[in-house]
Amino acid sequence: MSASSRGVPTLPVPLLRDAVGRETARLSLRRAAAELSISPNGLRNFLNGSEPRSATRVKLERWLAGRQHVTRPPNVGQLVRLLNELAGDLSTQQTAALAGDIAGLLAAAYEARRLSPPRWVQELLRHYRVRRGKVASEVA
Repeated sequence: MSASSRGVPTLPVPLLRDAVGRETARLSLRRAAAELSISPNGLRNFLNGSEPRSATRVKLERWLAGRQHVTRPPNVGQLVRLLNELAGDLSTQQTAALAGDIAGLLAAAYEARRLSPPRWVQELLRHYRVRRGKVASEVA
């Protein structure tokens, strides 16, 4: 059974590794491994680049989901890097269009709930509006 069929979203391994690394930095390696129910060596190996087994990956994703505290809002740089990684096979123009559409969807989701989009969503919209303008002018 895959992680996604168990109700846990499947994150790309580099993103999962980064998120687990940030969370485990606040704990000792042994304590984090105990919370995850994996060996300290297994956790260290994962953080150092090894590919997790499917059962370990499920544990890592569930542990992250259970920690549900947001320490700070995302910043535009992180989101831009993530979008560029996700759209690695697309052209620069396609990536910019995709990212602009995602930013628009985020803003629309907040507005549909009668909420003002957070600052990071507004910054993301600005970033990709400017970028789209540059791409459009380069093509013309």
